[in-house]
Amino acid sequence: MRLRSCLLLLAVCLFMTGCLQAIPNDPRLIESFYQRPENVRIDYQTDKGRQVAYYLPPSRAPEAPPKYLAILFPGINAIALGWLPFIDLEENADTGYLLIDYPGRGDSEGMMRPEENYRNSEGALRALAQHFGLKRLPARLSLLGHSFGTGAALQFASRQPVESIVLVAPFNDLKRAVRQTSFLLAFLMPSQIDNRELLKEILGRSSPPRISILHGDRDQTLPVTMGADLAAVAPEQIDFYRFAEDGHVNILTRRRQLIFSSLNGWSP
Repeated sequence: MRLRSCLLLLAVCLFMTGCLQAIPNDPRLIESFYQRPENVRIDYQTDKGRQVAYYLPPSRAPEAPPKYLAILFPGINAIALGWLPFIDLEENADTGYLLIDYPGRGDSEGMMRPEENYRNSEGALRALAQHFGLKRLPARLSLLGHSFGTGAALQFASRQPVESIVLVAPFNDLKRAVRQTSFLLAFLMPSQIDNRELLKEILGRSSPPRISILHGDRDQTLPVTMGADLAAVAPEQIDFYRFAEDGHVNILTRRRQLIFSSLNGWSP
């Protein structure tokens, strides 16, 4: 009986923090996506069921596999197509974008588990390669994660070689992040993602990626001290940008140019 009560309480807490809440696609964003005929919906399967990602080919040679590919990870209460207003394909004509939805977001089935969100990006990348008739894409990869999506981005980077990572309004470890919403859920939840340890692992490689962190002092969801904590892991290897006037969401709009120039600053 006590176990059942604890599980019920955990389920309620997960629902309150967004993990169990399905977030449907916005019809206006779907319409916007298909207004460009080159764009491709990517369907694939995981243990969570059918998953859907969205591919925006480069403006130059959109029919060919991309030379550069940026993979974008949204926050816990966002959807993949929410990135559309921020993307300008003409800025980097050789870069394509792969927009990731987590289980239960957009048209993807299942229930999201934060510690498993990286699986959707790996599945989407394989499915995109298959779209081009390849076993593996030869593209050079960059990653952009916002909020809780920074954990999925770093998990992916710990398993795949990438050239640059941009973390916007990140958390340092998942339990501390959840504690901002619910002390009880942070105590009960079995999963943990420590972005500091992931960063140490990634930066310990012989050819580590470029890493940029952006955070705002007015962030009331994940405090700026979390971004500073991550930057302190390797201050000589991480570019940390702190903005006095930015909050958790508006930083994406206010710092769009810096975010995408850091994301797509490809080396020769």
